[in-house]
Amino acid sequence: MSELISSKIKIKKRVFLGLLLVALLFLLLASFYLLIVASSRYAAYLRSIFVVFIFSTLIFTLLFLFGLLAIVLTLLQKRTLPFPRWFMEKTLLLLYPFVLQIGRFTHIAQERIQRSFIEVNNQLIYARAFNVKAGELLLLLPHCLQNDGCSYKITRNAENCRRCGKCQLPEILEISSRSGIKVRVVSGGTLARRALKEYGPRAVVAVACERDLSSGIIDSFPLPVVGVLNERPHGPCFNTRVNLTALQDSIDFFLAENIN
Repeated sequence: MSELISSKIKIKKRVFLGLLLVALLFLLLASFYLLIVASSRYAAYLRSIFVVFIFSTLIFTLLFLFGLLAIVLTLLQKRTLPFPRWFMEKTLLLLYPFVLQIGRFTHIAQERIQRSFIEVNNQLIYARAFNVKAGELLLLLPHCLQNDGCSYKITRNAENCRRCGKCQLPEILEISSRSGIKVRVVSGGTLARRALKEYGPRAVVAVACERDLSSGIIDSFPLPVVGVLNERPHGPCFNTRVNLTALQDSIDFFLAENIN
């Protein structure tokens, strides 16, 4: 059965944010419960150690709640302040695995959670002001955008593309050339990390599936990464496509301050 993830589908940010709130409430209730248990069941010296641990957990949970509140306010106001950004980023980074586990427990599809996480990440980045030059922006593309029957290797050098028109790479390379940005085609997370180390960009626009984008955003922290989901009319990792308008808009966002 063919799979198609279209950028025209409205991605609901509340899926990830709702699960994030559930995770924090769980931590909060668990901390209070353990605090009550510790105060009544353990010897005095063990109780002191346990209480310190629980209070530390409570403090971190309250900080994460502050981070979640800052995320929601940023999404609503479409602008962010420097002070709470650290809390927002840490809340997303540290609690993302926990949110996935809550999703599994509540039988919510992992891809749906990842898609929502990517949208939240993108909107938080869009709420910030950037002054990125073309040479400081890197475009990361998955190798599955290339036509499966093509014999020319482009993972090392995208310019090896012969622009035959059987896939979207000629159009994407035209966009990157016109914008003056760097582009790299990768076959997985290892090559993506190597490209980041090699180019040292200030910002990234990445095209991939939900799993690779979400893990890439986490791995690249604190580097700002805008994720553009690919389209999979023939199934995963095979002759995939991308919404070129969404891709161009993501590139233009970072370069807006440098466009005359």
